[in-house]
Amino acid sequence: MSIFEDTLDHYASHNNLVDANIYYKLLFSVITLILNLFANSPIMPFIIFIISTILILFKAKIPSRFYATFMLVPFSFAIISVIFMAFFIGIGPHIWDLGLFGWGITADGLNRGVLVFFKVMGGVAALSFLILTTPVNRLFAVFNELHLPTELVDLAILMYRYIFLFLDVTETMYYSQKTRLGYNGYSSWMNCLAALAGMVFIRTWEQGEMAYKALASRGYNGKLNMFYHGSTIHDITIKQWIILIVFEVLLAYSIYVTASINVVPYLIPV
Repeated sequence: MSIFEDTLDHYASHNNLVDANIYYKLLFSVITLILNLFANSPIMPFIIFIISTILILFKAKIPSRFYATFMLVPFSFAIISVIFMAFFIGIGPHIWDLGLFGWGITADGLNRGVLVFFKVMGGVAALSFLILTTPVNRLFAVFNELHLPTELVDLAILMYRYIFLFLDVTETMYYSQKTRLGYNGYSSWMNCLAALAGMVFIRTWEQGEMAYKALASRGYNGKLNMFYHGSTIHDITIKQWIILIVFEVLLAYSIYVTASINVVPYLIPV
């Protein structure tokens, strides 16, 4: 088993929604993400997170362990934001005093922190539904079809390609070290890791030069031509349009209705 088998690209190409209409998934993710940004209460971002997670785990059949690992980074940043905003952003009297340097938590700061936390998690989950169910090469092809700036799309394609050059070189050298009894003990582990980091940089640079020469030999002139032959926006059925429109309208209405609801007053008497 490859040490990089459990990658985003692997699961994006091996899930139950990989062949679903990419434009439908794109519309769902983008509209939901935009509505999530307009939420003034953490309730609807939390519901967006739950719905997106259910679709990812039970509809697309993405392994829960991988999804949890994937969401760990945004979760960590969101938690840090909650702590920072609870202590330093809010105004008003403290509802909990730390007793150090006059620091304390205000209801306003905690409300802001909780809102940012669920906005981050809801937005990332909505976007993850698209990312985890759609191969990146199809996304790039659709971006070309939508006439996004060619330079940005080509740059993203090349960056994506070089990431996998890096992973391929790292995997090869890692197994080479393992076959020579590397990573046995702390000292060996540190030495092997240092050697791996240095050699991977050199080899990746060389592989990048070779990849560019390969592109140049095939007539690369600064533009990558990609063609999308999958389903189009016209293939979305009336039933699917109705479901999408009803869902997004209900979501927008719920965001409007819950705009004045704060979580903290229901948990802590202010």
